[in-house]
This record gives sequence, C-alpha cells and structure tokens, in this order.
Amino acid sequence: MRLSTLPLLFAMTTGQIASHEPNLVELRPRLVQLMRDGIETRAPNHSLYPWGEETERESLFTGSYDWHSCVIAHWCLLLHARTAGDDALGAWLGARLTGEGLANEVQLLLSRASDHQRTAPYDEGWLLMLLSELERHPGAPEAIETWRDELGSHLISRLEESPFPERGERGFTGDYRSWLMALLLVTWSEPASEDTKERLRTLYETKLAQHNDRLAALSSAHSYDFLWLPAIHALAVRSHSGEAASYDPGPLPELPEAVTVPTVHPLGVVISRSWPDAYDAGGGSKEAQKRYYEHLSHFLAREDLWAGDFDACSHWLPQYLWIGLWLSEGRP
Repeated sequence: MRLSTLPLLFAMTTGQIASHEPNLVELRPRLVQLMRDGIETRAPNHSLYPWGEETERESLFTGSYDWHSCVIAHWCLLLHARTAGDDALGAWLGARLTGEGLANEVQLLLSRASDHQRTAPYDEGWLLMLLSELERHPGAPEAIETWRDELGSHLISRLEESPFPERGERGFTGDYRSWLMALLLVTWSEPASEDTKERLRTLYETKLAQHNDRLAALSSAHSYDFLWLPAIHALAVRSHSGEAASYDPGPLPELPEAVTVPTVHPLGVVISRSWPDAYDAGGGSKEAQKRYYEHLSHFLAREDLWAGDFDACSHWLPQYLWIGLWLSEGRP
C-alpha cells in the first residue's frame, strides 16, 4: 500500500504542523506512566498461551493488550530504571521478572509449534532484547546468559532458513514476520557468542547485501505493516557497519482524524520512519536531530494517537516513541 493512499483508510486532517522542539522533560514520565499502566492492564489481552495449547504456567506478559507489546514495555522501563537511576521502578520490575517466570517464557518461544507463530520472529527478537537489558541490572537471574544464547541461536537459525524477501515477488514484510526487523533486534541485543556473531555477519553479507538498493528505494508499505522498511534497513546498516546509509524520512506525514484497532498499524510506520534520524542524532548529527524533533513534535501534537484508546494505540505506541528517544541518546 502506498503511503500516499493512507487517506483511503482514514479521514485525514490537515491541522497545523508542529515544528518546535518537543518537551522531553514532560514526555518521558508521561510515556513511563503509560507503559506501566499498560503492563498492569490485563484485559483485554491476546497472550501467546491460549493459541491452541493448555498450560498451567502463567505468563509474565499478560498486560499491554498483547504479549510482545508487554515485553517491549518491560524493556523500555528497564532502560529507564537503569539510565535514570529509578531504583523504585527497577525493584518493581525485578520483582515481576523472576527467574522461573522468564524460563517459562523462553521455553514457550523455543518450543511453540509453527502454526502458533503468527507474531514470530518479532516475539523472539523482543524477548532477546529484554534479556540483554536485564542482564545489566543487579540481581538478574543466573541463567540469563544461557537464555540469551539459546534464543539468539534460535533466531539466527530462523533467519538462515527463512526466505528474504518474505513475500517473494510481492516484496518485503514490515510486520511481525519481518526478517529485517528480526536481524536488527539480534544485532541490537549484542550477542556474546563468537559463533553467533559470525553467523550474524554472514547474514548481512550474503542475504541482506544483495537487497540493499531495493530496500533503500522502497516507496510503499503494505496495509498491515507497522514498520517503515527503508528506516529499518538504514538502522540495520548503521548498527552493523557503523556507516550511515543514505536515508531521507520524507516530509511530515498527514495524520488520521481517528484510528481503530484495524487501522492503527500505519501509525507505527509514521513513528519508525523517524528512527534513523534519531540514531544519527544520537551520533551527534544536528541536522538529523532537527528532522527527528520535527517528526516527533508533529506526531506528539496529536495526543489521541499515542495516549488515547488503549486497544488501538496506547498499549504499544508509547513503546515505539521510546525506541526513538533511546536511539537519539546513542542507545545507552
């Protein structure tokens, strides 16, 4: 679906464009509270557990409407607890993320049947990110290094075995099945195993490199996509090689008058479009920071699109905004 056709899905507004620098001092605690409230909102919930197999194990991630959104919220809050020195939040998260509970979640992903993998490898990638961050916190479970190795190897094997592009002649995928996003998350998780690092390098050189030009030149997204693939590609290249691949976020996007659960995914495209500029801002680029702040302020001005209806937007879009902030700080 071409981004220019989004008005066919939404009734668009052409309200005044915000171009000022966002008030991050007020934004950060607001996002933290939204994510914490989301974690504690257990219904409605679309967990991994009910998908065809009965289990007596209770998932750690039954908030935030769906499993992966809850995992990402925990990751964001762990980041904030560490970088802001919020010991109270860190203690709250530590009490939730028990060794037994995490062992169950890892086993769930490693053993789930192929017909229960509608949101793979997105789930695996974000749990790997969570484990990578949690390992930096006091009192992390002793088995966390083993879990990271197991899950990282599992993801690398999937990437090695999976076709890319995922949709063959129809093109690349910017949703849960995205090969490219999984590759990026494994890279960001900073695997310790030399074998995993070498396999990761091989994937960049053999499976991704041949598609670099096509990915950079994409000008459309599928209606179900919530990731802007040229941005994910630019981040993958930057994160792997340290080189800044050419990237243009384009003009400030039109925003919908309102969204519902079936029509909200394009807002993920809008937010992720600005992530490479956030990354470059974190590396010291003032021009990239200016563009990132323009896109961020433009989106934040419509609070109903990120802090409004829980089912549609506020269970996951605060996390996507936080990813941009993390990148703009240099991925601390």
